[in-house]
Amino acid sequence: MTTKRPRTTISFDFDEYQELKDWADSEFRSIPQLVLVLVKKALIERKECDRTNDSPTETTPPATKAKRGKVSKEAS
Repeated sequence: MTTKRPRTTISFDFDEYQELKDWADSEFRSIPQLVLVLVKKALIERKECDRTNDSPTETTPPATKAKRGKVSKEAS
């Protein structure tokens, strides 16, 4: 059965591949299943990070309006 989902290919160094294989085996998964889970978790974290960066922070000073008019004699 073929799937219409997009695919990608990824290559690893032998040591990294062996480490992924050991990890996947310990969770009774295949390497592609493990990589898919890791990518999904990273995408969720990225979305959460983007959401928190869009909101104003408490350290951002409030916007102020420039004052117009004559400079007081005391200031000059």
